[in-house]
Amino acid sequence: MLRRAGGGGRPSGVDRPRPRPDLRRLAAVVGAVLLLAGCAPDAVPATPVPPPSGGSAPSTVIGGLDLVFLRAMTAHQERTLAIVRVAPQRIRQPRLRTLVAAVDATETDEVAQAREWLRAAGPDPGGHRHEHPDQPGAPDPVSLLRDTPAAGYDAALVAVLVTQQRQAADLARAHLALAVAPAVRELARRIDESRTAQIRLLTALPVTPAPS
Repeated sequence: MLRRAGGGGRPSGVDRPRPRPDLRRLAAVVGAVLLLAGCAPDAVPATPVPPPSGGSAPSTVIGGLDLVFLRAMTAHQERTLAIVRVAPQRIRQPRLRTLVAAVDATETDEVAQAREWLRAAGPDPGGHRHEHPDQPGAPDPVSLLRDTPAAGYDAALVAVLVTQQRQAADLARAHLALAVAPAVRELARRIDESRTAQIRLLTALPVTPAPS
């Protein structure tokens, strides 16, 4: 016979049920982050999506918030690519130049993969334009960089990229809690880790602000 703990508590030897995650709260968090990226989570049917080109793994089923995440992240990455391609020849700091080239290569590959999955899933049933909105009154970062003098370009680029990559990491980290397709979860994990690492590298660079 199982003994009860003192005071009429739960029988000893019986595991207490683990608290279940508050999925409604997680969904609200992800929805808020997606809205910041210019998207809203619509009901999207799950769709069989082929593996990356040349792969032999079975098809992945991607739908719902996974598709919303992919559309939002792709829009965000397209903005990042536009930022790093404004004027790479103006970068003076060698380590910044190397990091920018790595960001360009990495996000080009990620966007290509996401677009492959999205093409297989079909058109967005909501017909939304997944643009990247700026905060009210905030300057467009691409225009800002174009207008930045050469002497302050490195510092301006670092400031823009830190903000951009922090938003990407936040979006990816929020989606990890609700990702369904393993391939999308792995993509979100990689984005979270790589952007967080890039932020550390960017903030450690010895760049000189533009003269006032």
